[in-house]
Amino acid sequence: MNRFLCFLFRLAAGTLFGAQLFFAAIAAQVIFTRALAALPSADPRRRAAADLIGLLLARLDLLTLALSAVAALCAVVLVRRGFSSARRSALAVLLVGVAALASSAVVTPAIHQLRLAGATASPRFGQLHGLSSLLLVAELLLLVVAIWLAPQSD
Repeated sequence: MNRFLCFLFRLAAGTLFGAQLFFAAIAAQVIFTRALAALPSADPRRRAAADLIGLLLARLDLLTLALSAVAALCAVVLVRRGFSSARRSALAVLLVGVAALASSAVVTPAIHQLRLAGATASPRFGQLHGLSSLLLVAELLLLVVAIWLAPQSD
């Protein structure tokens, strides 16, 4: 059972890392190109790309909430089974979940409201977009820590 829990922890954290890296480095860049970003905010192509990115981010946040919970549960059970080293990795994935919750419950809805209001050129939009990016980078770094510190079965 310990071996399975260690594997499941690494699988959940590794899957999240890969999904988030794909979103940030590939999907967002391919969908919302520099050419689209240069278009007026009312352009239907730019709006469609922004909508698609928003939908992908919402799904990524849900996946992050689910898999960080799975990883944290595995780590907690391992700690209770005597793997005290799993505490640090549990904390890392819990923080990933908190960041995803902040993104999905506060930041992303606020960005969406500003987009609907046509306020994408506002300083507030830029701040929220920056915060969203910062949360994603923080999640990636925390997942690296979690995978590095992942509990190992003997």
